[in-house]
Amino acid sequence: MKKTTKMSALILSMTISFSSISAFGNTTGNVTTQFNDTNEVMPISAINETIKPHSFYLSFTGTVKEIDETKDGISKIFLENKDGNQAYFILSENTYYIDDVNIEVGTELTGYYESDRPMILIYPPQYSIDIVSPVIKDENIKADKFDTDLLSRDKCLKLNISENTEILWENNTQINWIKTPTLSELETILGNRKLIAFYDVTTKSIPAQTTPNKIIVLSQQEDDSIINISVNNEKIDSPQAFINQDGVAMVPIRAIAESLGYKVTWNNDERSVKIDDEASLKIEQNIYLNFDKTQIELETAPVIVNDNTFVPLSFFKEVLNVESVNFLNNEITIN
Repeated sequence: MKKTTKMSALILSMTISFSSISAFGNTTGNVTTQFNDTNEVMPISAINETIKPHSFYLSFTGTVKEIDETKDGISKIFLENKDGNQAYFILSENTYYIDDVNIEVGTELTGYYESDRPMILIYPPQYSIDIVSPVIKDENIKADKFDTDLLSRDKCLKLNISENTEILWENNTQINWIKTPTLSELETILGNRKLIAFYDVTTKSIPAQTTPNKIIVLSQQEDDSIINISVNNEKIDSPQAFINQDGVAMVPIRAIAESLGYKVTWNNDERSVKIDDEASLKIEQNIYLNFDKTQIELETAPVIVNDNTFVPLSFFKEVLNVESVNFLNNEITIN
C-alpha cells in the first residue's frame, strides 16, 4: 500500500462523457450513482447524456462500520454517512493513503474514485478507491486533474502556487534541483497532472482561486489530445478532434456523419450544414435542428477550424439520436 511521507520537495504527465455528476467539485457524502437490480456494468458517467466539465474524481465520505480483510492485499470497507447513505470501499495495493490514515471501525473517511470508471450498478455501491483520506478539520481537499493553468477539470478551482506551498511526490521521490525553479516554472511542471490540493480559503470568483498549503502529485504529465475516433467499431480518418476552453469535446461533423451513412451538405451563403433530412445547424449559432425541426441547444455552437466544421460530441446523441456515443481514455467511439 502506498502511504504518504511528509517531505518538502519542490517538484515538479475525459473523459468528456455523458455525466449526471455535478460540475461543482467532488461529491462528498452523497451517493451520486443510480442503481438497478441487474448488476449491469456501466460507466458512472453514462447516466446523464449531457456533456459538461466534471471532476476526474468523485468522493464519498462516511464512517467505517465494518472491515473485511480479503486476500491479495484487497480490503472491503463498509461505510455509512450522516444522511444514512451507504457504500463499500474497495482498497487495493494501488490505493493512495493520505497522512498514513489508520482505518478502523468508527473512523470517518473520504474515498476518491474515478468518475468515468465502469462500475456495477448495485446498492450499496462498491467504489474502487484511488485515494483514501481521513476527514481533516478546517482544511479542504480537492483531488482532480489540473490543466496547464492549474485549473481543475471541473473548472471550479484554480491553484496559485506560492513559496510556502509544500509539494510532495506520490512515490516519495526527492528532487534535487540544479537550479530552483521559479513559481512560474513550477506551475508549468505541475500542469496536466492529477493532484491532491490542500487549502483553507478560496476567492468568490468563478472559478474560485486558492493558494494551496500542500499539493500531492499523483501522476506524470498527460496529453489531453483526442487520439482516435472510431465509428461502428472502425477507426476513421478525420481532422483532429479537440477539447475547447470550456472542456467540451469538439469533433469533425462531416467525417463522422458520412461514416454513419449520412449525406452532408454545406451551404456557403448561409454558412450552414445539413445532414440528410435529419439535422441542420449554422456556424456560431448554438441552435441545432433535428429531423422534426425541434430546436436543441447544446454546450456550445459549431465552429470552423481549418475549413472543417466541428460540433460538440453530444450533437450525435442529442440531435442525431445515435445510440452509443462515448469518450474514454482519449478515444471517441460512436456506434
